[in-house]
Amino acid sequence: MTTPLSRRLVTLGTLGTAATALAGCSRFSPERETAGGDGQVELSMAWWGDAARAEATEAALRRFEEKNPGIVVRTEYQDSGPYQDKLAVRIAAGDAPDLFAVPNRAIREYADRGALMDLGTAEVDTSGVQDSVLALGTVAGTLYGVAAGLNTLGVVLRRQSVLDAGLEVPDGLTWSWEEYEELSRAITQNSGAAEYGSGYSLVAETANITWSRQQGEDFYTEDGTLGATADSIAAWYAMAQRFRASGALPPAGYSDVQGNSAEQQLISQGKVASQFLATNNFKAYNEASNGDLALLRMPGETTSVRRGHSIDCSMVWSLAATSSHPAEAAALLDYLLNDAEAYTEMMTTRGVPPNREVTEAIKADLPADDLVATDYLLALQEEDLPTSYVYPRGATAMADEIGTVAVEIEFDRMTPEQAAQALIRVGESELSA
Repeated sequence: MTTPLSRRLVTLGTLGTAATALAGCSRFSPERETAGGDGQVELSMAWWGDAARAEATEAALRRFEEKNPGIVVRTEYQDSGPYQDKLAVRIAAGDAPDLFAVPNRAIREYADRGALMDLGTAEVDTSGVQDSVLALGTVAGTLYGVAAGLNTLGVVLRRQSVLDAGLEVPDGLTWSWEEYEELSRAITQNSGAAEYGSGYSLVAETANITWSRQQGEDFYTEDGTLGATADSIAAWYAMAQRFRASGALPPAGYSDVQGNSAEQQLISQGKVASQFLATNNFKAYNEASNGDLALLRMPGETTSVRRGHSIDCSMVWSLAATSSHPAEAAALLDYLLNDAEAYTEMMTTRGVPPNREVTEAIKADLPADDLVATDYLLALQEEDLPTSYVYPRGATAMADEIGTVAVEIEFDRMTPEQAAQALIRVGESELSA
C-alpha cells in the first residue's frame, strides 16, 4: 500500500526535468547566500523552524566556518509543512541539500529510497550519544540520522489554579490517571467552569504512543506495524469520555485555538489549567502563562503495566547520499552533534542536545525555564525507558486518522470501540516497515 509520503514522492519522481527546474530555482525561505570561491567547498543545509531558530543556527554556522575556513554553508529554512513538500521535490529531483532535517515520520521512507547517507561510513563521532537516542535515526540496523534535539512529553499545570481549588501540586513522579482526573474535576468545579481542569488533546500522537506503552504494548512496533490492540485503544478514548463527562475536560467545541503561538493557547489564556506538552515548548508556554506552570511527568508511570515515557525527537540531521562533499558535510554534522560551542548559540532551540557532555557544558547558561525542561529530560535519560522506534511507513496516514477520530470522539459521533477499529483499519492498510 502506498503511503501519503510515498504518493508524494512517486508523483514528484515523475516530474522529470520540471522537478529539477523547480528544485533548482526554488528556495525554502529567507536564506544566507555565500558563494563558494577560491577553492572553497560550499555546503547546502536545510531545516524547518521559525526566525528565532534560524538566527541561532546561523550564528552557530558562522562559528563553524571560522573553524573550517575552507567551507561555507548556504542555508534554507521554512515552516514545517511547506518544508516537507519542497524537500520531497528536491530529493525526487536528485538535488537534496548536503545536510538537512528529516521529520521523524519520514526517516524510514527516505532511507529505504536510498536518499540518506549511511552515517556508519561517515566521519561522525556518535560515541557521546546514548544507544536509545541513536535508535531514533536507525533503520534496519543502519544509522541514517542523528537527533537534532531531544524532547519528551509531559503535563504542564497552572499552579495557582491548583492552589485556588484548595489542593497541592501532585507528585509528578507517582501520580495516576485517576488522580489527574480528580484534580482536573476539582479545578473545574472550583472555578464554576470558567476554567477547566484539563485541556489534554486526543490529537497528540505521542500521547497515544505513551498510553500504549503503559498498557504493555508498542503503538508502533520495531517491524513497522501497529502494536496497539483494540482494547487498549478503546480504553484510551473511553477515559477521555469519562474526563469530559465528569467536567475534567471541557465540553465538545469549547473553544477553537486561533493560532499556533503559545500566547494563543487555552492554557495561556486561563481557560484550561493543564495540558500535554513537548518539553522543548515549556519555556514559551511558561512565559505566556506568567511563569505559573509546573512541568510534571505523564500520569500512570508508576501505576501502569510499564513505563510510557521515552526520549524522542521531532527531527534528525541526515546527510544526502548524493552529496558532492560527503567529508565536509560529515564535518558539519559532527560539529552540530559534538561541539559545545555550537550550542552556546543554538542552546535548546531544537530540544536538549543529544550529546550529554554538550548539555552539561551549556546548562549554566540556560534560561531558568529551559533548565527546568532540560533537567526533566536528563533525569528520564537515567531511567530504564522503553525504546522509541523509528516511525513506520504510513505513520502520516495514522496521524491523520488520529486527528479525525479525536473529533468524532469529542462530539460523540463514534464510540471508543469504533474509534479503535478505525485506527486498526488504517494500521493494517497503511503501515509497513
